[in-house]
Amino acid sequence: MINYDDTITAIATPPGRGAIGIIRVSGSKALAITDSIFTPLRAKKLSERKTHTLTFGKIKNAEMIIDEVLIGIMLGKSSFSGEDTVEIYCHGGSVLLQQILNLIVNKGARLAQPGEFTRRAFVNGKIDLTQAEAVADLINAPTELARRAAVSQLEGNLRKPLNEIREILINILADLEAEIDFPDDISDSSNKNQLLISQLNKIKNKTNLLLKNADTGRILHDGFQIVIAGKPNAGKSSLLNILASEERALVTDIPGTTRDTLEVDVNIEGFPVRFIDTAGLRTARGKVEKHGIARAKHMISASDMVIWISDISKKTPTAKPVLPDEINDNKKVIWVWNKCDLPAKQTKNFFQKINEIFPSVKISAITGSGINELHNLIAEKLHKKKILADDDVVLMRVRHINLLRKVLNLINCSLKSLKSNTMSELIVMDIRDSLNAVGEITGDFSTEDLLDKIFSDFCIGK
Repeated sequence: MINYDDTITAIATPPGRGAIGIIRVSGSKALAITDSIFTPLRAKKLSERKTHTLTFGKIKNAEMIIDEVLIGIMLGKSSFSGEDTVEIYCHGGSVLLQQILNLIVNKGARLAQPGEFTRRAFVNGKIDLTQAEAVADLINAPTELARRAAVSQLEGNLRKPLNEIREILINILADLEAEIDFPDDISDSSNKNQLLISQLNKIKNKTNLLLKNADTGRILHDGFQIVIAGKPNAGKSSLLNILASEERALVTDIPGTTRDTLEVDVNIEGFPVRFIDTAGLRTARGKVEKHGIARAKHMISASDMVIWISDISKKTPTAKPVLPDEINDNKKVIWVWNKCDLPAKQTKNFFQKINEIFPSVKISAITGSGINELHNLIAEKLHKKKILADDDVVLMRVRHINLLRKVLNLINCSLKSLKSNTMSELIVMDIRDSLNAVGEITGDFSTEDLLDKIFSDFCIGK
């Protein structure tokens, strides 16, 4: 159990050497503890200074000078955490930072847990839980699109529609409980039901509007899933290495080398992309390869895009393009002819049929020929998937999506109950559960266990 009365401290900059290092101290004793190790250039103590001021001076251990520093103070509700906060800006050596941190701890502060500064901002009412999670998403944003979505959430753009849903649920709950407690005061139950149905449908529409971008959140968090698939020895792993700009996959001339999926995250013109190398598709030779092929087919089915790679130097046994059943949408396929440095053994008729159905490109994983064209083709297809408008609210976290789906299910149950004249007490239970689910997202209804789980993913010092 976290004690919020403690004064906490942590290094807020990444490990290693740098020009500047930052140590953060937050809590009721932040100023007193820092004053005990700090000698300002002028006589005025930190505790006598105004909020949001910088003070130059020296950190000392007894009479030994540790470093010359700048110290910023932010008092009470004016700070990020909602309590007195001190930030020490010193030189960025790891030994130096640790020495200052040890001094602060020896004077009565304790080391902060991961995300505890942000957690205190939430506990002190400075931000809600969606904004707290947005802080972590902003730090971890892999692309510009993910950054924009995180900033939007940090500014409260997810909190606003959730608060609207919450207000409607509270009003519904109040009306239903009044109806249960004072049934004789209800003059026209049919009109009452119509109004209730209208309010429930309003919640349903608002919830569906938030959930429509659930897949966008998944893409921004995990990237577009682009599977590289094809027959064994077509050059899938070689292509993955080129796209990743490093040797990630083992490449041999032995068919069936890849037995499992291998994933690489790449930024393509601002779009987060996860390329997935898969086992070559053929009749499995052994239990391990069988599982690898099954996983490959599953990834193909779940992918946003498929790069189907074929060996141009091998004759195709049929004049008809044949793809696995798991590719259920030809629009998500890019056909890549690999090994174009070797003589082609395909018929002109086959090339023509492919070009009529799929965008295609000829490459050589050996020479690098055609890779730029493939990169541009992928980027072109990604740009057509406009995944984030300026005013979009994107659900970046699975827990938000699951809780909103729970709300939707409960609202649908309530609508069915109203139409079948179910007891109001049962509808009240569904509405109260919906209210709690929304509260779990915003933090209005939360437990220490939930907060522990959410903030454990944060970095120490944030």
